[in-house]
Amino acid sequence: MLPVMIRLFLPLLISLAFYFAYVVSNADGATDQYIVSVVSAVPNKPKPLRIHCQSGDDDLGYHDLKTGEDFHWSFRLNIFSTTRFYCHFWWDSKDKSFDVFYYNTVADKCQKQRPYTCCWIVRPEGFYLSNGNATWYKLLDVYCL
Repeated sequence: MLPVMIRLFLPLLISLAFYFAYVVSNADGATDQYIVSVVSAVPNKPKPLRIHCQSGDDDLGYHDLKTGEDFHWSFRLNIFSTTRFYCHFWWDSKDKSFDVFYYNTVADKCQKQRPYTCCWIVRPEGFYLSNGNATWYKLLDVYCL
């Protein structure tokens, strides 16, 4: 009976040992830190850009951004690399929702130095993402806003 139990629980024990070794190997027991920044570059008329950002765990609330203002937050990537933040944008009579951070689709376009930074700018003609340098990549067109 004992050998059967060992065979059943051995993979679980090995997995737990690797998990704890991973957590202990990180100085603060967490994974890589990311910063997401959203900047408004749309006119304040008729109203400023309104955004509502959240993840499965965190609701960051509603924010009205005037031209040149930004909203930013930081977080640590979960151990499964499934952290996802999405935002809903409203400006004039238009609105759009999309992922502003998801490891599989956005993280490779972010700054490659720690803390990893993902900079979004919202312009009248669309949404742009930058990795912290002067180059901006248009990811969504204005008709999506």
